[in-house]
Amino acid sequence: MDIYEEIFKMCSEHGITFYSSLPCSHNIKLIQRLEELDGEIIGNADNPLIHTPLVREESGVSLSAGAYLGGRKTAMVIQSQGLGNMVTQMLSLNSPLNGSYRIPNVLIISHRGLENEKVDAQKPVGSKSKEILNLVGFKHCSVKVISDLKKFQDLLEEYDKGRSIALLVEPDYSKPLYRIESKKNITRNFKGNAIPIKKIQATMTRRKAISEVINQIEDEFVVSNIGHPSRELHRLKDRERNFYLTSCLGHSYTLALGLALSTEDINPKVICFEGDGGLLMNAGSLSILAHKKPKNLIVLLLDNGVWGSTGNTETYALHDVNLSGVAQAYGFPESNIKIISKEEQLAENLRFALKNDGPFLFHVIITDEYENVPILPLSVVEIKKRFMKSIENARISIYSS
Repeated sequence: MDIYEEIFKMCSEHGITFYSSLPCSHNIKLIQRLEELDGEIIGNADNPLIHTPLVREESGVSLSAGAYLGGRKTAMVIQSQGLGNMVTQMLSLNSPLNGSYRIPNVLIISHRGLENEKVDAQKPVGSKSKEILNLVGFKHCSVKVISDLKKFQDLLEEYDKGRSIALLVEPDYSKPLYRIESKKNITRNFKGNAIPIKKIQATMTRRKAISEVINQIEDEFVVSNIGHPSRELHRLKDRERNFYLTSCLGHSYTLALGLALSTEDINPKVICFEGDGGLLMNAGSLSILAHKKPKNLIVLLLDNGVWGSTGNTETYALHDVNLSGVAQAYGFPESNIKIISKEEQLAENLRFALKNDGPFLFHVIITDEYENVPILPLSVVEIKKRFMKSIENARISIYSS
């Protein structure tokens, strides 16, 4: 049996049903297996397996965090080269350190750059992988053959107690590298960009936009981006169903995506506030959202053309980049993208989105006005616990009715 087959079996036995991945030449068979099983019920699981291919490793950290908040156990299948990209997100979302949300995750890592590695570029990060995992507070072990996996079993028990863990799998360099058979003469389907060039006058403040949303919703879950949007949301209406993200710029929409995918069984609407700076920082993961097409997700892109929480310096969205066009280019359905600059437009489109299947992207053009609001009075662990409790209560209500 292939070692990755046994790893997958062990993860399944521990109830892990939400996977994300970026390939290494040595873990492709596992990723293929996950892709084949996407949407299938595995063993005694209550929910179908979800597999999401990634474009950046750090997006997998926030995606997994959202899925865990929604009730799923999660794992990422990656190679060691990507660990450096993930440090900020792991420290903020997974680590046991003060100020972290302490959301557990499992990393299944193809550990490149070891003694028999032929690719020198893999060696710098590969040689420091254990140090990186120690830095972010992940318990970890290394395995080479199936008989080593008793160590992983012990780690999985730590994961069940709420600790983030990592399995470092040493590649078997004696075996030829596996490649998926090439496909020839494929017709590619590239979507055109039909978002028109417009001159739009910003008249609505961010606070007004958030207020309009809060006034319309009742039981929906809300994920808010870092800095002043979360502060303003809390000041306007604090709710247990608000998840305030206080770090990981550019990852509120990927966290919301994980949440939306993991709560389709109770079918709540998930509303996410993201900013233009954040989206520019992590635009590539729009391709995941466009591919997964969660019906219950509404993303409100609050675009003021500046880094609003850090002093109002301009972003490229102010004059040069049309983020609606960027979203469409990444595959987001044009019919569900709305450019909005007035409160009545936002109210009308939100009413429609709350009653119809998405996903929706509302590109809300707002002013760069600043409102001085205090920092959140809640710890991130408090935010996490009460939010997860609200989801648990929603499930109890749905399944007991």
